[in-house]
Amino acid sequence: MKSVFFIRTSLEMLGAIEARKQFKIADTLLIIKSNKREDGTINFLIEKSGDWNNIIRTKKKTSYGVSWLKLVKKLKKEKYQYLFTRAFPIASYFVNNLNYKKLYILDDGAATIAIAKEYKATGNLTKRFSLFKGKNKVGFKYDLIQKIYASNKIKIDEDVTDVNFFTFYNLPNYENHEYIQNDFTWLHSLKKDSKKEESNKVYLIGTAVVDSKILLFEDYFTTLKRISEFYKDKEILYIPHKREDNKELKILEKELSFKIRRNKFNIELDFLLNNEYPTHITGTISTALITLKGIYKESIIDFFNFDDTKIIENKKKVIIDVYKYQEKYINYNKLDY
Repeated sequence: MKSVFFIRTSLEMLGAIEARKQFKIADTLLIIKSNKREDGTINFLIEKSGDWNNIIRTKKKTSYGVSWLKLVKKLKKEKYQYLFTRAFPIASYFVNNLNYKKLYILDDGAATIAIAKEYKATGNLTKRFSLFKGKNKVGFKYDLIQKIYASNKIKIDEDVTDVNFFTFYNLPNYENHEYIQNDFTWLHSLKKDSKKEESNKVYLIGTAVVDSKILLFEDYFTTLKRISEFYKDKEILYIPHKREDNKELKILEKELSFKIRRNKFNIELDFLLNNEYPTHITGTISTALITLKGIYKESIIDFFNFDDTKIIENKKKVIIDVYKYQEKYINYNKLDY
């Protein structure tokens, strides 16, 4: 029986590849709604992993309308073994309408921790899988779309209570639901016999806290400056997040003497494909710190905190939760501000 994978980013594509391998899934339907920034890495991963039976690429600029209606109506005609997707509103098309046996949530970076916590507390992810409520979209346009969909028997809301996770995070099992550990089987297969770097390099992983309106750039800069002082005798290679501003990266390069190393694909793949075995990796909050720990078990991997008084108020709890989780698995170098 066929299984469905719905992905939007290279991280989700990696999760899909690993799930396909660990679950030994032979018959696949891969549905992609990505942006141009992600296309290159996703295309590379599709080619590198191979054997995706069916691939559907949805329109990039719209999440509603006739094309989605036709797609869902077509897919509803079949039965599926598994559905793998991230927990976000547009996935409601598939979660609420397809005939599948089991739903698995793919990793969504650090948000996975909050999603799992929410599910354990409430027993559902109904709002996250609501096409409009998840984004608080109301008004005539959305009422009209809902009526058109309803007339074609397309659900945009449904109780989502039977949820399982396929994740590289170490989340607890509880009754009747599964947290399947992603053990990076496919990524490990890319590793060659590379030797650990004997060097003075520290790879500092950037994060999109400024773009995500968690910190102002000047406050993020302060944290990075403190980190550079901590490693004052080291060469720091800064690996920026794709959403970091180029002007701000030039400031880091000039004022902190960081060497900017941009990813060709993503951090995990670039190290593996370049046959590198980094000795020391650091950062603040980043999914890559956890994934790289799973790949390079002998490397030093640690993280630093922000000045918590500078974090935008409604984001503080999420950031503190990420600190607590990362501290379980990687070294925590706590900064006093």
